[in-house]
Amino acid sequence: MLWDLMQQAQISQMSGEAARAGARADNVEMKLQRAEQRVDRLALLCMAMWTLLSEKTGITEEELHNRVREIDLADGSLDGKVRVQPQACPKCNRTLSKKHQRCLYCGHELKPGEGMGVFGPVL
Repeated sequence: MLWDLMQQAQISQMSGEAARAGARADNVEMKLQRAEQRVDRLALLCMAMWTLLSEKTGITEEELHNRVREIDLADGSLDGKVRVQPQACPKCNRTLSKKHQRCLYCGHELKPGEGMGVFGPVL
């Protein structure tokens, strides 16, 4: 009888853990779907911008590929990614956080484009 009670408690506990894991998996799946939708939208916007730029200026696809390669190599690695190196605060010279618009050490307010490059904390 005691064994049955212990076994039932373990079954209940595992059932609860399985339900929580299922809920977490559903949440991750929703986040993945949203990310895929954002990527699809960004790809569409990039294609539209590229076709407009190409039509209006005559820039070739080869020139685009060369520029992509140049930007990709700017961080020292041809890996298809843009990596922004940590930057120093112009006031106190300590490392800036990518997540904040001011220096965490001296409080220097960063102007748009200052510290994290032209794209700011996006990258």
